[in-house]
Amino acid sequence: MSGEKVMAEKPVTFHSSCLRLAGVLRYPAGIKDPAPAVLMIHGSLEQDRDGNLLNRPDGRPVFKKNFFLEISKRLAREGFATFSWDRRGIGESEPPVFDGGYLQDAEDAMAAYRALSSLDLVDPERIAVMGQSAGVYTAGLLAKKENRPKAYILQGGLYRDYAKMMIFNYQRVVEYATKSPENLRWVEENDILGLVIGLNLQSLMERAMMGEVEHLFNYKGKTWRIRHDPICYLPEYSPKNQFKYIQKPVLVIHGACDLNVPVEDAFMIEQDLKEHGNKNVELVIIPDADHSFQQIAEPAELRLKERISLESFRRPYREEYFLAVVSFLKRWL
Repeated sequence: MSGEKVMAEKPVTFHSSCLRLAGVLRYPAGIKDPAPAVLMIHGSLEQDRDGNLLNRPDGRPVFKKNFFLEISKRLAREGFATFSWDRRGIGESEPPVFDGGYLQDAEDAMAAYRALSSLDLVDPERIAVMGQSAGVYTAGLLAKKENRPKAYILQGGLYRDYAKMMIFNYQRVVEYATKSPENLRWVEENDILGLVIGLNLQSLMERAMMGEVEHLFNYKGKTWRIRHDPICYLPEYSPKNQFKYIQKPVLVIHGACDLNVPVEDAFMIEQDLKEHGNKNVELVIIPDADHSFQQIAEPAELRLKERISLESFRRPYREEYFLAVVSFLKRWL
């Protein structure tokens, strides 16, 4: 029936490094037996339990794409539960004493996995880990220490050197801004932090490689404080060196028109997983999809502007994405 409730929610709190974090278990309404579940790990564009980036660096609100919420709705219809949480200092989660970067994210993901495994409504033997964007990196760090997840979904993940991803993202902002005074004004209104990073990109990366975390840059009379985690520049913690720890069935999935992480990285991840002995690796490229598997704009300049301004968050999700995820989970959970 169209009016039938298909998804229920249960608030869940758990602790990581003595901090109280708040999340939500979403599950098929009316279930009688413990359900298979998916742990959803944030990328840099997801801060809260629903999968939203809450504010731009200048404080302006961002359109809520509700990425994790949309995934949860689709999976609940198919009999799967999901678990996501508010990052430290977001929503109902306590703020950190200091920002511990990617290693802190991995610690929180581990705590979230343990919390999910302990819930009565969840089958602890049938849990998959879904990493979105930077969450793919976090999933690799988790796999290094935790062998229990049954499967992994790696979405929009980076393989190549972190510096190349930074160039891919921020060089285009500078290139677009320098084409005309009108373009510069538009970028300053819509992504001035991206412009500041792009103009100082080489210095930022060089200083991060030397271990610096905080960076101050001036632009038109204003000082910008930028935090950049240097750990991913270390060989041991480079993105490409984390996939060897994932030895469970994997779905590598990527948007064909991703402007955050090049689609070629998905093929590199697939190859690396197989070379390290993983015999159950699937690769799916979603056509006409961006980094969040939302429908791309046409023409190309509008697509770029929507990526810079985050207006792409308003576009619908590609149905092929949900079908691929559900198909994978039904086979492995």
